[in-house]
Amino acid sequence: MRSLLERPISFRLSDAAYRRYESAALDRGMTLSAYLRDRLEVDDQVAEHIAQLRLTLMDAGAGGSDASPMLPILLEMLLLSRRQSSPGDMRAVHLELERQGIPPWTPAAQGRDLPG
Repeated sequence: MRSLLERPISFRLSDAAYRRYESAALDRGMTLSAYLRDRLEVDDQVAEHIAQLRLTLMDAGAGGSDASPMLPILLEMLLLSRRQSSPGDMRAVHLELERQGIPPWTPAAQGRDLPG
């Protein structure tokens, strides 16, 4: 059941940003409001996944294992790339990992051992 949308907000955008978002919404067959609402919700989901990734990585590092000197930059790259990836991109990557027999990381798999 879809929740009732009862709290309107308004904010200003530059003309270029407005046109870019409006075009993206039209390409998806959505209203500008629905498109921006979806973008905000996806951003919230991505932020939650990043927080869960951080916790998983911190838990994995707490075991006293000797971490590679490259680990901090690899983690930064991972977090940045996940932040910029669309849900469709993430699904495609997960499907490719599964095709190769590698279990993809998901928040639900947080308790599993990390590959390595």
